[in-house]
Amino acid sequence: MKKLLLLLVAAVGWQTQAAQFDPLLQPFLTRSQDTRIIRVIVTFKDQMNVSRAIAPIRSAQARTQVQQALMQNAKASQAQFIQALGQWTRAGVTNQYYSLWIVNGMILDLPVKDLQRLASQPSVNYVHANSTVSLISPISGRLLAPSQMREEPQYTYGLQKIMIPQLRAAKPDLNGKTVRVAVVDTGIDGGHPDLVNKIAAFGDFVSKQPKPYDDNGHGTHCAGTIGGSATSGTSIGVAPEVRFIGAKFLDKNGSGSFANAILAMQWIADPDGKPETDDGAMISSNSWGGGSSAANQDPKDNALCQAVDSWVKLGIAPIFAAGNSGPSAKSIGLPGGCPNALTVGASDANDQIASFSSRGPAVWKTGSFVKPDIIAPGVKIKSSIPGGKYAEYSGTSMATPHVAGVVSLIYQLQPKISADQLMNVIKTSATKVGSDPNTYGAGRIDALKAAQTLGLRIR
Repeated sequence: MKKLLLLLVAAVGWQTQAAQFDPLLQPFLTRSQDTRIIRVIVTFKDQMNVSRAIAPIRSAQARTQVQQALMQNAKASQAQFIQALGQWTRAGVTNQYYSLWIVNGMILDLPVKDLQRLASQPSVNYVHANSTVSLISPISGRLLAPSQMREEPQYTYGLQKIMIPQLRAAKPDLNGKTVRVAVVDTGIDGGHPDLVNKIAAFGDFVSKQPKPYDDNGHGTHCAGTIGGSATSGTSIGVAPEVRFIGAKFLDKNGSGSFANAILAMQWIADPDGKPETDDGAMISSNSWGGGSSAANQDPKDNALCQAVDSWVKLGIAPIFAAGNSGPSAKSIGLPGGCPNALTVGASDANDQIASFSSRGPAVWKTGSFVKPDIIAPGVKIKSSIPGGKYAEYSGTSMATPHVAGVVSLIYQLQPKISADQLMNVIKTSATKVGSDPNTYGAGRIDALKAAQTLGLRIR
């Protein structure tokens, strides 16, 4: 273990260049008399360089070792800055901070007039504004009467398109059992008949409520597609035996903050705060975002992309909606535009890309990345909403949980599959549709072919 930790803590050294500031913060840097408190997210130059070769497989032991190394690196490299904060406090600067480890960073509250102080700190790399992060809201939707669900076939069309009926017939016990899936969203209604007794942990970053709830409905709809049952008579979930880790950081209007997004991303990796226990998410389904990639920015400087990278190191599959800003090119939002995100576009019942589905590429200073990576059914998807009800929504938010569900099945088949192997299985087993990879990715996800790629024999 010592050898692994030494390798993990081989970090990128501090650079000599001055700290970079989010463009949104530029107007505040000259306000030398402004005593209002501002919240920022600071990241440090000493970002741990963990190669995927160090932890080539997913395992509880590897996860613990990587998390401990991330925490040790953050603690060591933040010590000098924390000392400086203490000196500022004695000089009359009011500040409060919360240290992060999912990124080597810190949520910091300080007066606007002292924001410029961060520029002189040699360890600071980037200062993010605590900007708004929003739900990728459905393009359209309608409430379904109970009779409309009873009229549905045994499986929703989305499950039919990705070959779930055939897969269940071939292997009935392939249902997501033992797999933990995070839904980072507006919450989850744990009392819905299709989701009851399926929530392993719930964190509320909005109202700090201890029990699972969803005052918007979006998170419950996504959870239903991932792992809902068939109490209405129609199977709505790809992997109905998964356990959920619900992180509510978006309010009833679908609005959240950059800081709370990072906190939620950290929490789902270790809900009980004990690295030695294996209770974190194995997959995270995300249908939210803020901002986009830019040709003058490096994804390594973006805290959201850094958190996605840490998820990969921890063995957490980072699945993100591409966004509903299509059909324009380069319309993928963040974190979907992060290089290591598994980004999902939306298709219809005929395997045609939805007009609203965001297109790639994701353009960064370091190069362009093909996005989305994969597509899935995302038009007129029927699933659960709070209060024991059902609704039909359209959006890349509806496509994303289909992919999260399929990844759950893959993890049940091969629990130790690496991030690179997972991406290869998802892409090579997809049904090829369309011709433009920045519209269709590798194609429409296919659960049956993915299982066959992993060695499942179909009679």
